[in-house]
Amino acid sequence: MQLKWLRHLPLNIHRLKWHNHQFQEENATNDASSLPTGPFATTRKDQLGDLLLWVPRGLDSDLIDAMSGGYGYSHVTIDTGENDLPTGKPVMVVSTLGQKVTRRFQDEYKRRAFVRAPISKTGVNVKHFVECVKSKMGEQYDILDAITFGEIEDPVKQVCSRLVADYLPENERLQIERARKMGLVCKASVSIYSRPGKSKTRGFISPNGFAEYYGAPKGRNLSGLETTLESQQVKLAVRCVVAASSRQHVWKFLAIAGSATCLLIYCLYDAE
Repeated sequence: MQLKWLRHLPLNIHRLKWHNHQFQEENATNDASSLPTGPFATTRKDQLGDLLLWVPRGLDSDLIDAMSGGYGYSHVTIDTGENDLPTGKPVMVVSTLGQKVTRRFQDEYKRRAFVRAPISKTGVNVKHFVECVKSKMGEQYDILDAITFGEIEDPVKQVCSRLVADYLPENERLQIERARKMGLVCKASVSIYSRPGKSKTRGFISPNGFAEYYGAPKGRNLSGLETTLESQQVKLAVRCVVAASSRQHVWKFLAIAGSATCLLIYCLYDAE
């Protein structure tokens, strides 16, 4: 523990000069021959819309993790529930630096560990969610959105976590933002800021934010290449936010009730 600062020293130095650095792409390869060609068939309806949360695999993704809370994840992709028919392999939708939003094979990252979060268990309409995600196929990666954590974004470009957050139901996004405000997820993993001329705030949810909210273990604690969250974990994460929201307002109720009781006692005493 005493040497923790030494382990993070390269990351901190790297962070200071990010603007002069050519970031490594999350993809394992750019070889077109390794891409799924389709046609595609939705053969895994039980995994439709699952979020795949990936641990860092190098200094650049370590930096992304460190800047967004250090929970152990740096990338998120979406399982479309489809298989590439020529190969029979499952595919996912990916948005990453230097690439357009596209389908990739789920074994693209080889031996990189990930967590599967079945958001269908929260009541999200995953069919609609996936169709919205697929409608963004071909759009470029938004580097400014990534490095400013959402403060500067281009509506016709994408970043991996924005591709997820923008198509979740509004209530689900608000729950995640509420979890951040209550301290249930790290402040660095979910950024909330005001937009000029608009009353509503907007949140930027990093892969770490999704991992914390949906109950994933810390990235360094994963014991295998693929970890699937139990539906109870995902549902519990949502219920915790609701419960915490209720607890946050209990003191207000108690204060009002206490004040009313004191006033009543005073009035009764004064009447005597």
